[in-house]
Amino acid sequence: MERFPDLNKYDHIHFIGIGGVSMSSLAVILSENGKKVTGSDSAESDNTKMLSEHGIDVYIGHDGKNIDGADLIVYTAAIKDSNPELVRAKETGVPCIERAVLLGMLMSLYLYSAAVAGTHGKSTTTSMLSSVLLDSGYDPTILIGAHFDRINANFRVGASEYAVYEACEYVNSFHHFYPDTAIILNIDADHLDFFKDIDDIKASFKKFIGNVNDSGTVIINGDDPNCKGLTDGCRQKIITFGFNNSNDCFAQNVRYEDGFPVFDAVLYRKKIQNIKLSVLGEHNILNALAAICCAKNYGITNDAVISGLQKFKGADRRFQIVKTVNGAQIADDYAHHPTEIEATISAAKAAGYKKVCVIFQPHTYTRTKLLLNSFISSLSKADEVILTDIFSAREINTIGASVMDIVSGIDGARYISSREDIAEFIKSNAKPHEVYILMGAGDINKTAALL
Repeated sequence: MERFPDLNKYDHIHFIGIGGVSMSSLAVILSENGKKVTGSDSAESDNTKMLSEHGIDVYIGHDGKNIDGADLIVYTAAIKDSNPELVRAKETGVPCIERAVLLGMLMSLYLYSAAVAGTHGKSTTTSMLSSVLLDSGYDPTILIGAHFDRINANFRVGASEYAVYEACEYVNSFHHFYPDTAIILNIDADHLDFFKDIDDIKASFKKFIGNVNDSGTVIINGDDPNCKGLTDGCRQKIITFGFNNSNDCFAQNVRYEDGFPVFDAVLYRKKIQNIKLSVLGEHNILNALAAICCAKNYGITNDAVISGLQKFKGADRRFQIVKTVNGAQIADDYAHHPTEIEATISAAKAAGYKKVCVIFQPHTYTRTKLLLNSFISSLSKADEVILTDIFSAREINTIGASVMDIVSGIDGARYISSREDIAEFIKSNAKPHEVYILMGAGDINKTAALL
C-alpha cells in the first residue's frame, strides 16, 4: 500500500501554526516520509525546537514570504482568514486544507485505524490503547493530544497497518475522519461556543459514526444516556461497554488497591481477570474497557491487554503529580468541564488524601457562563476551592462571564488572581497527606514552577 496516495502530488507542505501538539506531530510524520516540510508559529516553544531538531525549517512570526515554494498549506481552525500566509496562499492559488483534513487523509491510509472520540477521556484512552498495542508487538502509529511517557512524545511513527489517534468533535473536526474503528467514550454538553445544544452535539457524533468503514466497528458507552440510539441502523459491528452487565463488555469484581482500580473485564462472556490500572479513578475503568474492546477486536492477547494497561501511568496533565510541598502532593490536571472535575475529585478522595484542594482556572467564557451551576456543584465536592481568572483561550468576554459567579456559589471558596499568590497560599497551607490540584486547560499548571 502506498504511504501517501492522496499526497503524492505535493512535494513541499507548509504548516501555519506548526507548534501545536497535533500540527507538530503531523509535520514530523510527513517529514519522515520524504516530504519537505516548513512551518511558522507566533512564538518559539519546545515543539518548535523539536521540529528544528528533525530538520524542519520553522519561522517564528507569520509572513507571506514564509510559504514560498510550498505547494500545499495546512492550517488549524484557530488561524484567522487575515493571517498573511493564508492570504498569500489564496492569492497565489496554493491549495489550503485544515489540520483535520490532513489527519483524515493520513489515517485513512492505515488498514486498522482506531479513532478515539468522546467529550472526556480521549487522551487517556488513546494512550491506554497505544500501550496495549505496543505490548502486543503491533508496532502502531500513534497520535495523542498529550505527552505519553512510554514513547516520550505525543506521537509515534509505526511500520504496521495499525494506527490509533484522537478524534475531536470541536468544529466537527472528526467529520473528516474515516476510521476502521470508532470509539465513543461519552457525550456531554461542551464546546457550546460552537454547538447549539446537546442534541446538536449528538447529531455530530452520529455523523462521525456514519464515517466508519462499512466493515468496521463502533465501540460505544452503553451506559451513557447521550449515546443511546446513536448506533441504531448502523451497518458496522457494534460493541457496547460500561458497568452494566447488559453491555457486551463490562467490569466485574471492582476493588481498589492503594487507591488504584483492580477489576475483571467480561467481553462476550469471556473474562479477563485481575486487570490492574496505574491511574486513579472509576472513570478510568470505563476508559480501560473501551481500550479492551478495541484490543480484543484486533485479536490482541489477554496478557498484552493486562500488561499494557498496567504499564500506562497516565498522560501529561491528567492527575500528574509534579511536586511535593511540605509533604503535600501537587497535581496537574487538565479537567475543565464539570464532569471531568467531579471525576478527578472523586479519584483523589478515593486515593485517601486527608484533604483535596482544587485550584481551578475556568477555561473560556462561554463554558463558564453556560455551565455555571454544574461548575459550582462539581467543585463543591472538594474540601477546599481556590479560583483564579478565566483563561480566555479563543474568546472575548461579550457575555458577562465572571469567575466570581462560581466563587459566590461555593461555601468557603476564595479568589486569588496571580500565580505568585497562589503559590504562596500553597506553601503556607500545605501539609502531609494532602493534595493540591492545579486544575484547568489553560496555564494554571505554570504555578508549579513557583513552588
